Amino acid sequence: MKLIAGFLLIVGFFSPCLAQTEIKELLKKGNQSLYENPDEAIAIGEKILLISNVSLENKVDALLLITTGYSSKRNYVKSLSYAVQASQLLPKIENDEFKIIIYSRLGVQYQQLKIYDKAHSYLDKAIQIANISQQKINRDKLLGFNYGIRGLVYKEQMSCELAQNYFNKSLFHYKKALGESIMNANISVIIYNKGNCFIALNQIDSAKICFENSYRYADKIKGNSLKAFAHKGLAEVNALEGNYKKALELLLDAQEMSKDVGDLVLNQSIYKGLADNYFVLNNVEQNKFYLNKLAAITANIKSNESKTINQFVLQIENDKMKEVRQIKLHALYVILPLILCIILMIVILYLQNSKYLKRQNSLKIERENLEKTAFK
Repeated sequence: MKLIAGFLLIVGFFSPCLAQTEIKELLKKGNQSLYENPDEAIAIGEKILLISNVSLENKVDALLLITTGYSSKRNYVKSLSYAVQASQLLPKIENDEFKIIIYSRLGVQYQQLKIYDKAHSYLDKAIQIANISQQKINRDKLLGFNYGIRGLVYKEQMSCELAQNYFNKSLFHYKKALGESIMNANISVIIYNKGNCFIALNQIDSAKICFENSYRYADKIKGNSLKAFAHKGLAEVNALEGNYKKALELLLDAQEMSKDVGDLVLNQSIYKGLADNYFVLNNVEQNKFYLNKLAAITANIKSNESKTINQFVLQIENDKMKEVRQIKLHALYVILPLILCIILMIVILYLQNSKYLKRQNSLKIERENLEKTAFK
């Protein structure tokens, strides 16, 4: 099973400002909306950005809320756009936790379109800051997220055996961070992906346990989209066991749960599961109905991916241009002093040579004068 569930990293830091209480409440509401109504979360983030006296850190919070909302809707073009805006604020930010979050979110963006070298690069930057930071940061939450994304990368890039190790590391840190109830959502996502790995490894019983636990953690925060993913996983287990009617029941429940979420990839997998199970049960009409829905949403996803790839290419080109400018600037700092040293050496040699010639000419004149005196 290649489908993965994206992470929704929740952040919450608030700098002193006149609208602190209002912004705090808005962010809390936005974070809660991510799992049921990402459009509302995006609208809340945009509202915060319009507040006149919003602090820099509140602005980053809002940008991350928006990018996470678009990511959950699989609109990676807009998600990347807001993530890049957040990253551009990094030079002005002294809070290491924000830097770790931004780098991790950028790592997610590149993981989701399978540009793994860039994903590794940003995830590594996040880990480096977490390891050397002297500030008080929530390392368990941040490392849980980072290891979880690494698990997804290794699952797609290498093998489920390697990925499971990172999923387990992620769960270890997330469970230590359960003081924040929203961590239940990320634990649900990790366990769901462990279930997918167990299916890939043909360990059906273990997969079933994972999907059931994933649903349990999602239900603690009433996360409908996460519960829908868990039901979809359980439907796949039942289909593999030949329980096609039970699989249909679970998929129809998942479809109902996720109707307000707008997750294209989740809907795609639900439609495919429904079409396949109706086909096995010889329900031609329903099979055709969901095949048509599957074709439409697949075309939509491909169109979005194409736009996102173009956006990524532009971003990579911009990054390379910045690197080239930095290299040229660095070279200028090195070459300019070298040129000045060479010019200075030439001037010194010229002056010394002029002095030597003058001295030589003076000695020549003195010798000639001595010679004239001697012959008299």
